[in-house]
Amino acid sequence: MSRFRQIALGILLVFILLILLAGSIGCYLAFYDHGINYDFDPQKVAASETRMWKFYYTGQGEDLGWEMVSIMREQMGVSFLTAAAVVEPMARGTMIFARAEGNYETTVLPKLEEAYANLAKACNTNWDARELAKAELDWWEARRSPDTYDPAIVGAKIAHLYALLYGQTNPQIERAGLLRAQAAALRDEGGPNADWPAIEQMLVESYTTLRDGIQSGRS
Repeated sequence: MSRFRQIALGILLVFILLILLAGSIGCYLAFYDHGINYDFDPQKVAASETRMWKFYYTGQGEDLGWEMVSIMREQMGVSFLTAAAVVEPMARGTMIFARAEGNYETTVLPKLEEAYANLAKACNTNWDARELAKAELDWWEARRSPDTYDPAIVGAKIAHLYALLYGQTNPQIERAGLLRAQAAALRDEGGPNADWPAIEQMLVESYTTLRDGIQSGRS
């Protein structure tokens, strides 16, 4: 065999191996659920949530959905397919909530319950999907009422959702809920001119505190 043919054959074999490797990685990412990620990247989650909030307030439902997928994969360790199955009803529920002025239990809650049921199945947990959906909706609704808008109240409701998800609570997890509520309040104060870098930094602190609280409770 000539040297040229040997080199050509070697390149061809490497190319085939790369295709097979890419296909394997693609299948792994698309179909494999790792389980809840207790060591998620707070900066990655915070950056996605900041973009997600921007899309929510500008009515960009499709872009919001993609950011939800990113958060779901990083924080819950699920595959692309599972993330899509969770995000599709959750994004619909989110956008319905954005336009609705009431009757959330019949219009929004079923979408959130469907999302959490899909997530519970993928994470192989015994979560009560309806209870999680109600906890999610509860903090959304609290932010709309003058009587419960206080970040301390909203933060406690977010911390309750975390307690249901992670099966534990502690001062760090409670503080994570408060910081996230304060970030949301800061967005509201600024409206169209919100200080997004400051909001993102507050979310980084929130998710760092949440991750640390989860890990300390598991050690």
